[in-house]
This record gives sequence, C-alpha cells and structure tokens, in this order.
Amino acid sequence: MRKLIKYHRREEIAGKEVIESEAKKVGTVKDVGYSLDGKAALIVEQTMDKGRIQEGYLSFDKIEKIGDVVLVKSVEDLEIIPVIERACPNCKAKNPADMKYCFKCGVSLVE
Repeated sequence: MRKLIKYHRREEIAGKEVIESEAKKVGTVKDVGYSLDGKAALIVEQTMDKGRIQEGYLSFDKIEKIGDVVLVKSVEDLEIIPVIERACPNCKAKNPADMKYCFKCGVSLVE
C-alpha cells in the first residue's frame, strides 16, 4: 500500500499564522523560500514594538504541523534576518525605516 503524501501549495501557506507549542503567535507566513544548499523554508514576518518589522526563516524540519495555522515547537526555531522596514501605525503599509511619513496615507512615522 502506498503512503499518501500531502503537498501544500504556496498560496495555501502564505498568510497563515505561525503559532508555537505554548500557544503564542510567532508571526505570519510571508512566502516560501529556499537556502543556497536547496533546503526549503517558510519566510515568517513578525511585527515588533513600535511597528518594526522583522523576518525570519523557518526550516520545514522545525514545523510540527500545517493546518489552519502553522505549528512549531518553539519561537527559537526561527532564524531572524534583519529587515529595514516599519509598519505604518495608521494603515499598516510597509515603509522603509528611514521614511518620516507613510508613503500610502501620509501619517508621521517619527517616534
């Protein structure tokens, strides 16, 4: 008997919340990517304090289950990469970190 393998399309995974085993939100799946050595990973976006945006890679071997959400063992499994963006407090648009005003709605981004 052949084992049934479940495949997930990129469109099915992008936008899902990533939750760790302690029921805390880690972030949201932004996209699927792969390393130079060919290992697949999810690109996870986190909104930090003061609207700072941070991205990280989550390798598929660290994922417990994919369903309505993506379940991982620990937030420590996320490999953080620096992103130079800031979310607008008004419209949530992503702006370069050095912007003084939101390009979309014009709200001041200066702290």
